[in-house]
Amino acid sequence: MDEFQCPCCKKIMLHPLLLQKLKGLRYKLAKPVIITSGYRCPSYNLEVGGVKSSYHLLGMAADIYVPGISLTSLLKFAEEIGFKGIGSYPERNFLHLDIRPTRQARWQG
Repeated sequence: MDEFQCPCCKKIMLHPLLLQKLKGLRYKLAKPVIITSGYRCPSYNLEVGGVKSSYHLLGMAADIYVPGISLTSLLKFAEEIGFKGIGSYPERNFLHLDIRPTRQARWQG
């Protein structure tokens, strides 16, 4: 659970549906899913340049990578699992995944 912990305040906030979907992704890939950013408190979110309405603030988002899986393939698997928000960051080799309650969103950063 430490990977979901805010580096600033050490608080953990994790929506059960996010955890369920991340477990589903790990099961589907049969590989470890590495969480590089989970919950963020408002001050840490500001520090890292996160948007004010970030789902990280609600424990509803995670930034991830999977060793040995391309971002393109990982994005396709994340769509199959049902993540609604998917941001691809190829220069830093990670995906942002969230469980927003609204319509789907895709972007590249």
